[in-house]
Amino acid sequence: MNGQYTSSYAQSMFNGLLLNPAYAGSNEALNITTLYRNQWLGLPGAPVTAALSAHSPLKNKKMNIGGTLIHDRYAVFEHIKANLSYAYRLRFLSGNLSLGLQGGINSYSTNWNKINTSDASDPNFIANGTRKTVPEIGAGAYYYNKNFYLGISAPNIYNGKLNPDMVSFFNAGCALKISDNVFVKPAVLVKYIITAPVSANISTTFYYKEIIGFGVGYTYNTSALAYTDVRLNDQLHVGYAFEYGLNALQKYNSSSHEIMLRYLFRYKVNTVNSRYF
Repeated sequence: MNGQYTSSYAQSMFNGLLLNPAYAGSNEALNITTLYRNQWLGLPGAPVTAALSAHSPLKNKKMNIGGTLIHDRYAVFEHIKANLSYAYRLRFLSGNLSLGLQGGINSYSTNWNKINTSDASDPNFIANGTRKTVPEIGAGAYYYNKNFYLGISAPNIYNGKLNPDMVSFFNAGCALKISDNVFVKPAVLVKYIITAPVSANISTTFYYKEIIGFGVGYTYNTSALAYTDVRLNDQLHVGYAFEYGLNALQKYNSSSHEIMLRYLFRYKVNTVNSRYF
C-alpha cells in the first residue's frame, strides 16, 4: 500500500482549509463546512468523498485554529484523513499574511474480498483486508485582503518520512466590482505532484447582490465545471457543482456532482468588510 490518493474538489475556492492550513480563521468567525462529492457517476468503484472542516480565530485574533476530516471510498480502497491546523496571522501591506501548520493522520485500507475472481479460494483475495496509518504534517502561507487572495501550500510534506509524492497547491483569486449589484471573482488553482502531470484549473464566479453566485471553470485536459454559491442568509451558504469530464474516462461515466454547505457563526455581515472567499 505505497500508493496514495489525493481527494479532488470542484468548490475548493469556497473551502480553502482543505488545501491550506494557513486559511484557518480567515473568515473572522467560526466556519463549519461540509461537502459530499460523487465523482465519475456510473463508473463502478468511482471515488466518493465526504469532508468536514471547521476553523475559527481565537480570542487573540493573530492565532487561529482549524480541523479537517476527510473520508474517501474508491474501488476496494478506503481513505480516512484527519488533521488539526494552526495559523498565525499578521498585518502585511494592505491585508493579512497567515502562516499555517497542520498535523494529523492518513489511514488507508484495502478490502480485497470485494473483488470478484474466477477462483473464489484464491488466498490473495479472501483476506479481510489491510490497513496502513501514517502521520502527516503540512504547511502553507496565505495572503488576503477584502478583494484578493494568494495561497501556497504543501499539506503532506511528511508521512513518516519526507514524502516523495508530496502535493503542492498554488491558488489565487480576486473580486472585481462590475456595478453596484454585480461582482465577478476569477480564480486559479494549480496542483503539482512530482510523479504526475501538473493540474491547472481556472474559474470565474458572477455574484448578484452578494446573494447568489454562478460560476464556470475548466481544468486543463480534464473537465469543465459549472457551479452555484447561494447565500440563504448571513450564516448559511449552499453550493452545488456539476463537472463534465473531457478525457478518456468520459466514455464510462456521466459526470461528477458535488454539494457543499457552509455555516458561518456570525449574525451580521458588515458590507464594507464582506469577502467572497
